[in-house]
Amino acid sequence: MSVNGRDGWSGLGWDDWTDLDLIRARLDAGADPNSGVLFHVRPLHAAAEIGSPEVVTELARRVDDVDAQGEGRTALWQAVFANRPDNARALVDAGADPWRPMMGGWSPGRLSLAGLTPNLFPVPPGQAGLFTAEIEAGAEARRLIAALGTLYVEGPGLACVAGIAAAEAARRLSATPVEESELDELGYDDDDESILTVGITDVPGGCVVSQPWGYGPQMPRVMELLSAGTVC
Repeated sequence: MSVNGRDGWSGLGWDDWTDLDLIRARLDAGADPNSGVLFHVRPLHAAAEIGSPEVVTELARRVDDVDAQGEGRTALWQAVFANRPDNARALVDAGADPWRPMMGGWSPGRLSLAGLTPNLFPVPPGQAGLFTAEIEAGAEARRLIAALGTLYVEGPGLACVAGIAAAEAARRLSATPVEESELDELGYDDDDESILTVGITDVPGGCVVSQPWGYGPQMPRVMELLSAGTVC
């Protein structure tokens, strides 16, 4: 039964997948829990990635198969990949299989071992974990993610420069200080003023050049200047 277009899921926004009453109302009105919503993404996959555990639980209760795949992955894979452990637990409670192979032979459970929540699922006897190199790569990834902190804007620019301090990076770029009040006037745009305004921070082993709104630190000439005699 198709209601309201696209099998009943038309018009939903990003935050709507956390609204249990709204999703339940759509389902009660005839929206198909098994049918694609955005570019053929299944509702349970969308909720697993950006929704709430309550919405995930409601959809999981109504789908034909909680481990149905979309583009080669289950909703549980999507939750693990998006670092949504609460949604992943809700799916497992609904019967999803953490150790079902997919995506190059990896399972959601094995993926979780390499992610931010390596203890998300108990590893059953006889189930292969990670190789030593994969364990080391996962630990390094967690270290780097923690070092970067939370980025609030999509599309930030970043250049990590070894062996030089922020002052030297500023000298190489012929940079001049910008007052904080001037930053408020910059838009998320690629005009000359915005794209040439960056932040530079000293870190152990070098410095980081960053820009929340654009690709300025990664422009070829900037990288060329920063990497002279070192790596960037």
